[in-house]
Formats: sequence, structure tokens, C-alpha cells
Amino acid sequence: MEVRTTGVPVIGARELRRAADILRRYKQGKQNLERRIIADEDWWKLRQWRQFSDKGNPNDDRPASGWLFNVIMGKHADAVAAYPVPVIRPREPDDRQEAQMLSSIIPCILEQNDFEEVYSDTCWQKMKQGTGVWGVYWDQDKLGGLGDIAIRPVNVLNLFWEPGVTDIQRSQNVFYLELEDNETLLAAYPQLAGKLGGSSAVLSRYRTDDAVDLSEKTLVVDWYYKKRVGGRTVLHYCKYCNGVVLYASENDPALAERGFYDHGKYPFVFDALFMEEDSPAGFGYIDVMKDCQTAIDKMNHAMDENVLLSA
Repeated sequence: MEVRTTGVPVIGARELRRAADILRRYKQGKQNLERRIIADEDWWKLRQWRQFSDKGNPNDDRPASGWLFNVIMGKHADAVAAYPVPVIRPREPDDRQEAQMLSSIIPCILEQNDFEEVYSDTCWQKMKQGTGVWGVYWDQDKLGGLGDIAIRPVNVLNLFWEPGVTDIQRSQNVFYLELEDNETLLAAYPQLAGKLGGSSAVLSRYRTDDAVDLSEKTLVVDWYYKKRVGGRTVLHYCKYCNGVVLYASENDPALAERGFYDHGKYPFVFDALFMEEDSPAGFGYIDVMKDCQTAIDKMNHAMDENVLLSA
């Protein structure tokens, strides 16, 4: 989206410094959740011995049973089998025609976004980590530039909200961070010349088998925040990178009073498995069943040791 400013922009360097301070506080408040999510991924990949406080002799065999893995596979299959179908009901008799129209339109939008695949991906997150998140955006590049709704799975490690809120919509600010290729960024935003790189350490990452090279990537921040304008609450959006504003809806005269989205809501939908107090995120089957899996693995380890000694 083209930035059209008149006079002094509302969002500038000072506002970005304030946003960076808020983001640091949000990240500090989310550290325990991030550690748990990263640990859950180890359990899912049958590498739970990393998480045991007593790891035993490093030269011993470390059997890892697939019991918990099997449970999650079955729960995911149940969730996909229960794939929801949108049915729009009228609120009052005059809404019948509009409800019928929406009942035809929404399935088409979901089909165009391959929502079954998105739903399956977020169900994996939900079963393993306890929280699946969808991002529902307006993509102006879709349909040859006409624009349309886009629905994508969201990495919870990259999403930050106000600590202590139960509903994401009650957070004063929401940040979504993503590493993007330097060459792509420079082509889209020439003002970033000489200012790329050096910010990838902010994000927590899963432990992967691949050696991921981040030297040619830079962290880009999508900052959503709510503000009172003319007696109502509107949602504003700012995209920035290394202290440079790439776009800000408050700097756009067409959206300064109206807000970025007319509905005034953050474009993130949380689907938690088991709810926690004071958090929009939940906990999953791994968190509930890891003690049982630990007992199975340690018992298998003890039996293997006894068999080897007897042999």
C-alpha cells in the first residue's frame, strides 16, 4: 500500500522507539510460554530426553516410545474429520436474504484460501502446543490486484500480545514479527538501503535439524494497536524494520480517522485446546501427558539396561 502523508507524519522514529519498548515488555512476559512451546516440539519429535532433568549416563541408550505421538495423531485425525462447515443464520427476519448470500460467499472464500489445509496446520499446533492461531488479512495483491481475504496459519512464537489478557482483542497492542529476505525487502522498500540485517536475535526459534542461515534476512515488525478516535476505538497498523517506517495507517489520510480495518479487530483468531487463566493461549495434550510418557520411557530404559546386563 502506498504511503500518502501530509505534513509531519504521526508515526515516526519516536513512536517506533516506544513500540520497541512495548514489544520488549510483551516478549519478557511471554518467555515461559515460548520455552514450553519449544519443549513441546521436542516431545513431538520423540526427543523428550532433552527435557528430562535426570538424563542418566550419556552413553546409555535412550529409548523414546511413540505413545504420546500416537495420541496426537489420533486427536488430529478426529479434529480434521470434524472440519467445520459455515452456516450463517439470520438474526432477524429481515436478515434472511443476506444470511443466504453469506452462506454461499464464505465457503467460496475458504475454498480459495485452501482453508482445509490451514485448518489442518493449526490443528497440529493446537494438539501439540495447545494453541492454533489463524491470521485473517486483506491481501491487496490477490485476484490480479483487486484484493481479497487471505487466511494463513500463524506461528505463535512470532506473535506478541499484552501479558495478562485472556482475549487477544483486549490487548492494547499486538506485534507479529517475521524474518524476510534482504533482497526482497530492498526491492519493495528502497529506503532500507544500508539498514538491513542485525535484528534476527529477537525471535525465539524451534530446534531444527537444518542449519538455518539467517545472515541474509532481516526482522520486520507488524505493529497493530488500538486508539480512540472521535469517541470510538479504531485499529491502526504500522509496518517497520530497523527503525524505518515502511507503512503506517495513521500517516495515510484515507485511514487516519477510519482505521486500518473497519471492524476494528486484530486479524488473529486464537483456537485454544485447554484454556488457561489470564492468557489467550492454552495448553495441549503434550503438557497433560508428558509425565506418563516419561514413566514409559524410563521404564523402557530400565528394562533395556537389565536385559543388557543379564545378557
